[in-house]
Amino acid sequence: MWLPAGYAEPLITYLVEHFDQRDGEVSQLGGFFSEREADACIAQLEVEGWIDLRINIVTVHHRVTDWQWNR
Repeated sequence: MWLPAGYAEPLITYLVEHFDQRDGEVSQLGGFFSEREADACIAQLEVEGWIDLRINIVTVHHRVTDWQWNR
């Protein structure tokens, strides 16, 4: 398999987000490198009374060339 010169594996991040159903706005409350930590963050926020929380999994590439190759 051919990889572009200097190719670097992308990073996976787990963003904890709040969806406000009143206006459809999405706010990012935190970002983590493991789903376990994102789940722990959600658990803590729910104890504090937050609702409508979700995890958004985002792939982060080092370069556009790497992103194009992974499309």
